[in-house]
Amino acid sequence: MRHAKIAYALLTLAALMTVTGSALARTLSLSNTNFRVVWTPLTLYEPFNFFTIRCNVTLEGSFHERTFAKVFGTLVGYVTRAAISHPCTGGEAWFWNGTEGALTGASSLPWHLRYEGFSGTLPSIASVSLTITRPKQTISSGICLGTFEKASWGMVASRSPGGTLNWSSATTGGVTWTRLAGECPEPAARGTSGTVTLLGTTTAITLTLI
Repeated sequence: MRHAKIAYALLTLAALMTVTGSALARTLSLSNTNFRVVWTPLTLYEPFNFFTIRCNVTLEGSFHERTFAKVFGTLVGYVTRAAISHPCTGGEAWFWNGTEGALTGASSLPWHLRYEGFSGTLPSIASVSLTITRPKQTISSGICLGTFEKASWGMVASRSPGGTLNWSSATTGGVTWTRLAGECPEPAARGTSGTVTLLGTTTAITLTLI
């Protein structure tokens, strides 16, 4: 009986230590702060097939710190460069970045980058979600022209088998833009996997729970 009580006490202590460790893991740690994400392509489309525009898109920016708390809505960085490679197919698109086409001099950058939560059960996070706030763009399908803004544009980073979060994929499923001007209907957006790397290199950015 005495040995059974000791074994039970040890199991209880181990469980408490596991819970405590998970509870204390409130901070996310990045391997680097400067990043680039590339979609090849990002597709802008009208759900009733009025147009489908595909463009290669590059976003660059930085996180404020290499660590940040898991607090919903926290401002964690900025997107400071947004570029579209031309020509696109099926039409054209331009970010309001101060340099593209007729939009030279008009810029909506920098865009805020906010932490929006995670999926999975601590300490085993399956993915981390970020949003880019107020990106602005103009599109032309050849038969219509429109300018749009999105309140928040989401990206998701998936967890690698080794336990870190590999920023080697990002998604933009379900994004709908709000029309500011023009005849084009509001486009939805979907992206291929977007490679997220340390700026200027091919090194994947990783994120761990500490």
